[in-house]
Amino acid sequence: MSTYQLIDLFAGAGGLSSGFSNAGFKVVAAVENVEVFCKTHQYNFPKSISLHRHIQDLPPEKFQKDTGLKRGDIDVVIGSPPCQTFSTIGHPKIRSLTNSDLHFDPRNYLYEYFFQYVKHYQPSMFLMENVPTMKTKYGGSLFNNILNLIRSLDYKPHEKILNSVQYGVPQMRKRLFMVGARGDIEYSFPKPTHYWSEDRVQTNLDKPDACNMPLKRAPTVYDAIGDLPKIYDGCREDELPYSKNSDLTHYQKMMRNSNGLVRNNICRMSNDRAKKVFPHMKQGSKYMDLPEGIRDILPFREDIFKDRLKRLDESKPSWTILAHIGIDGYMYIHPTENRTLSVREAARIQSFHDSFVFLGNMREQYKMVGNAVPPILAERLADSIIVALRGT
Repeated sequence: MSTYQLIDLFAGAGGLSSGFSNAGFKVVAAVENVEVFCKTHQYNFPKSISLHRHIQDLPPEKFQKDTGLKRGDIDVVIGSPPCQTFSTIGHPKIRSLTNSDLHFDPRNYLYEYFFQYVKHYQPSMFLMENVPTMKTKYGGSLFNNILNLIRSLDYKPHEKILNSVQYGVPQMRKRLFMVGARGDIEYSFPKPTHYWSEDRVQTNLDKPDACNMPLKRAPTVYDAIGDLPKIYDGCREDELPYSKNSDLTHYQKMMRNSNGLVRNNICRMSNDRAKKVFPHMKQGSKYMDLPEGIRDILPFREDIFKDRLKRLDESKPSWTILAHIGIDGYMYIHPTENRTLSVREAARIQSFHDSFVFLGNMREQYKMVGNAVPPILAERLADSIIVALRGT
């Protein structure tokens, strides 16, 4: 059986690449404009041609010359154009920095470069990921333009917002996925394989899905990180042995390295005031749940930063791991230890296998993790694309 080949645009460290590779795709090339992100992609996908370029400066014709990949070589194009201007978190910050109408921000239109590659290579299918609010910004006009562009390139568009927790990722994370299929290729998004009690009524937890297959319980934070090395606030050890090797959860067994060691076990040094507050926080609690006297130890604008500090609950999936974790980790306090998450713990919650290594400094590593598409969700999407390509 021939292996399907793909290129990954706006590749980051390689969350999408990882999932598609696990599903059997061959990642032959990638484009990423942040150097350390690109180096991380190259490190983890040594057979890929990972190009450190701004995609605006790398038209597909130049990409073809540099890589030797021509039309007919690429079955699928995947990518995640930057989403800061679509995100409800990034929007106010960007407006304050630029003091301009975001409707004219050029980052809103980086997706056009993605479709230049689709037009040039004419793959059988493509997949593009973004934040859900991309659908509604500017009254939906920009999203409608994208749909019309897809149709003009002779692809049938499919779009859906998926929550990663429903596909076996220990994290509530909703993202918009757009899939295009050429000709008579029929495509359907993957059906959920997991549930969480917030997704389904308690009395219906054992109800089978549409394929008459019972859904599995979604993994929790403990399922994700309970076996990882015991570290300390501000740890810089990097490679360490696992803290336990028995009574492992299914998720832990799936994620572990066979040599008993795992890298990227580094975390921030919390300031002294934060470390005084952490012991007062219960699992699942946030800053405004603290008594006023405790909040005075580490005061914030309480009309704005109601959840400035949040301790994870090990008995539930995590809330969304954001790129903001690269700036500070107070929204991701370890459920049982008085410190913030390590890079590896955040990567586990994002569903990166422990063999995936993040390069660069600590902030860069956190940002790569937070920006990524969870590889397990990417793999389920890749599986659905393989089904469509095979016509089965």
